[in-house]
Amino acid sequence: KFPNLELKDYGDEVRGCHAVTDIHEDEVIIEIPLRCLITVEMGKDTDVGRAILASNIDLDAPKHIFLMLFMLIDRKKKDSFFKPYYDILPETLNNMPIFWTEAELEMLKGSYLLQQIEERKLAIESDYNSICELSSSFADICTLHEFAWARMCVCSRNFGLMINGLRTAALVPYADMLNHYRPRETKWQFEDARQGFTIIALNKIASGAQVYDSYGQKCNHRFLLNYGFSVENNTEEDGYCPNEVPMLFQLLREDPLFDTKCAMWQRDSFIPLRRLRLAVAENDNYRLALAMLRIIAANASDIERIGQIYGTGSYRSVRDLQMPVSRHNESRAMQHLKSMCEDYLSRYSTTYEHDCKCLASDLLKPFSNERHAVIQLRGEKYILKFYLNFADTAIALLSCRSNAEFMQQMESCKESAHPLLIKYCQTVILRLRRDEEREIEQMQKNVDLSKPTVV
Repeated sequence: KFPNLELKDYGDEVRGCHAVTDIHEDEVIIEIPLRCLITVEMGKDTDVGRAILASNIDLDAPKHIFLMLFMLIDRKKKDSFFKPYYDILPETLNNMPIFWTEAELEMLKGSYLLQQIEERKLAIESDYNSICELSSSFADICTLHEFAWARMCVCSRNFGLMINGLRTAALVPYADMLNHYRPRETKWQFEDARQGFTIIALNKIASGAQVYDSYGQKCNHRFLLNYGFSVENNTEEDGYCPNEVPMLFQLLREDPLFDTKCAMWQRDSFIPLRRLRLAVAENDNYRLALAMLRIIAANASDIERIGQIYGTGSYRSVRDLQMPVSRHNESRAMQHLKSMCEDYLSRYSTTYEHDCKCLASDLLKPFSNERHAVIQLRGEKYILKFYLNFADTAIALLSCRSNAEFMQQMESCKESAHPLLIKYCQTVILRLRRDEEREIEQMQKNVDLSKPTVV
């Protein structure tokens, strides 16, 4: 039941659901009975599904596979109950990066997303070959391309549900036609009392307006890889942007302290490298990145100081190194971060400023793969430029000689910098400066002026 909605086709396999009348808060706008849902259990109950369960083979996304199996097998039946649903699914998924042409993939040059796309392709092919080896008739049911099509249909459309006490996933016809928007204006669930899937309006929706679902708070790389689009303004109501950029932090093998540092990283199981997804946010990855940079930049005296701060026996892992080691170590750590950002930015074919101009102009067709690629790369470059400025600001403050110069730059930072950078400067750099001043003062007090100094 969805009497107050209509499906509109915008062209190029882009569609959306629109209200045909005013929708009120708490109104049920979509109700789909249980018998119209395709569930994981239905896929498990096929011959191929039972063979997979009996074999215990390792698959990339088992729940998705079982949903795919049912759909691929059942759509071969001319009298399938779900034929109307299969008929409205997109015939191609050319917006999904795994189906992009080489020329389109070239638009993502410099992005780690290219590796993720290749990994997704390989995982799909591996699953397909494993199932074909298990069931000789499966190759007659679908080709590798059809299998990949089904994989991305399920990936972008399934709902995680609790149905009559059973946690499962399902394809829900028509409900999966709602496009993404944040903040969410609808909510969905399976209601045992109704024995059906419902979508309810969280506020009033005017007649003619598009009705949206929320796919959750995600980085644009997940939207693009799994759904085939990027969000141009991917920002939450509180101003937080969940976009991330993967950066590889690794110890230098030519470092004389390589083995010592490896021992420090060993407890976190990522020697001698770790890829972190950094956002412009104070989260675990941000704190871990700073800790890793401090160890990468550490010299022998820094390592000794780390032992003094944490104690040889109490030091557990890199994650424990939350506080700075010394002003000189922090400066070298920021120099390393700056070099990393400059290196990553140099890998792209265009600049951040160029991407902004393209998106502000009419050069890029709405909903096009090119536009989504530019949105993705612009988001990555924004983060890299943020951390490049972060490092430059830190280096400048750490190199200040006089208190007057330091306070002047701190005030300038407070006026124009991002809150994350301001907090870093106030809690890390200011602390380092004060600690160093106290150490100098203590050293001066310890000098015995009653004894002559031999020159």
